[in-house]
Amino acid sequence: MDNVTTDENRGYLNGIVVVTGSENKEIEWVVGKFSNNGFEITLLHNPNRYTPHALNIGIKYALAQGADLIQMLGAHSVVSDGYFRDLHRIAETEKDVGIISPSYDFFPPQNLIEQAIMLFHLSRLGRNWGRIYHIDKPVPGFGAGGCSIRREVFEKIGLYDLKFIRNQDNELYHRAVKAGFKGYSYPEIVYIYRPRGSINQLKKQNFNFGKYFALSPFSHSLKQAGPFLFYTFMLLLLLVTGTLSYFEAYKPAIVTIGIFMATLGIYLGAVMFETFRKFLSYGKAALFLPAIFIMIHFYYAMGSFSGFLFGFPKGESSNK
Repeated sequence: MDNVTTDENRGYLNGIVVVTGSENKEIEWVVGKFSNNGFEITLLHNPNRYTPHALNIGIKYALAQGADLIQMLGAHSVVSDGYFRDLHRIAETEKDVGIISPSYDFFPPQNLIEQAIMLFHLSRLGRNWGRIYHIDKPVPGFGAGGCSIRREVFEKIGLYDLKFIRNQDNELYHRAVKAGFKGYSYPEIVYIYRPRGSINQLKKQNFNFGKYFALSPFSHSLKQAGPFLFYTFMLLLLLVTGTLSYFEAYKPAIVTIGIFMATLGIYLGAVMFETFRKFLSYGKAALFLPAIFIMIHFYYAMGSFSGFLFGFPKGESSNK
């Protein structure tokens, strides 16, 4: 709140909507404190306590108030100075872009593990945020969790799908692109993100990412399907090899186990190559990457298997 309610943003930010799932009175106190800065701040409650519900509550309120452009912001982030001033200029000049995203940066890591987790987010074998990190010109794509979306996008495709407790940004962006809207990230506006601070938190996060990938695989990129496809292929090769060996078809079994070993070698080679690239740029924190890549890819894939095999909690599915 302190980061957003600044003089540089005054006049470019028509209203702030805070949606909380907590009954903690401290949140009401914080909102009241910053309301005295001259910004119109509204506090709404989210009884479901899930992210897509909170987003839709805030979006519905903003649309009802006449908002033409709605910026989503997460709790673990800040934005660059004068963010809404610069966003206003971009929105005025780039009228054919329906989803406007910032470039991404990170809070300074406090130790090697936090820096390694940051590198995972930047890597092509991780979340691939390197494509919108420290950019010097607009690039196609969007930043999950920190994008601005025009009214006409919501009017045409609806709101966030409430089934997606995770990955709701991917699913909405997929629908927006199918409907003909463009998404770009811009260097003038910066979203500074604090990623998960421990490996255990990162594992849990990516298990859930993988699980909700299974809810709608085709609304995700091929890269996001990678862990599930890789482990499915490897398990099938082992199953075929075992079956062939059981029936004493040893020559075909040698072929399938050879394909298994070659695929594993290519995967590990890609992991080591990416680690070497990051080591040259960032130093010894990159040495944690092989373990992080392998562990997180495994947990993402196990999340996908969990979603495909056991399904999801029953909930609302409307995006109206």
